[in-house]
Amino acid sequence: MGYSKLKIPKICAHCSKPFEAKTVITRFCSRECGQKAGNAKKKNTRREVKQQELIARIPSNRPYISIAEAVLLFGISRDTIYRLVRMGKIPAINLGERLTRISRAHIETMFAPLTVVPATPEKQSGKMDYSQAECYAIGEITEKFGISPSTVSNAIRRNSIPKKQIGKFVYVPKIEIDKIFTNRK
Repeated sequence: MGYSKLKIPKICAHCSKPFEAKTVITRFCSRECGQKAGNAKKKNTRREVKQQELIARIPSNRPYISIAEAVLLFGISRDTIYRLVRMGKIPAINLGERLTRISRAHIETMFAPLTVVPATPEKQSGKMDYSQAECYAIGEITEKFGISPSTVSNAIRRNSIPKKQIGKFVYVPKIEIDKIFTNRK
């Protein structure tokens, strides 16, 4: 991928420090920040999978559940649950040290069960309008933003922007291009 001659001011997606990017799609200030962000993303997905496995193990027919199980099921902090127990809003039974059980029926009436859904990219529905008023040609983008056609093509491919070839021109929706290249103008 080619580099532009312009320095694009951006903020690192991991450490939030300002830096000058050499490409339009650069998100991190250094390779270390990119690796740390990737590791954090992997860690979060592993945590979500583990949480779903633990939630699946909790029997749904027990009338009383532990504090840890309530935290997993409802996404509430332990402090909030203990506060509600002290206030008397949730009936609890203390069976010994670290054996506090709370009423599942009462907590379900107060809070909805937590469902963790993996994040998926938002898909566009419907047909795109490829009229000339709503689209740019590749040449128009290069003139407007002062970048090379290969940089435009790479940005379109990497961001999965829909395009349509009409005759010898390739048209791309203005909305999508403006989202990517707004800082460039």
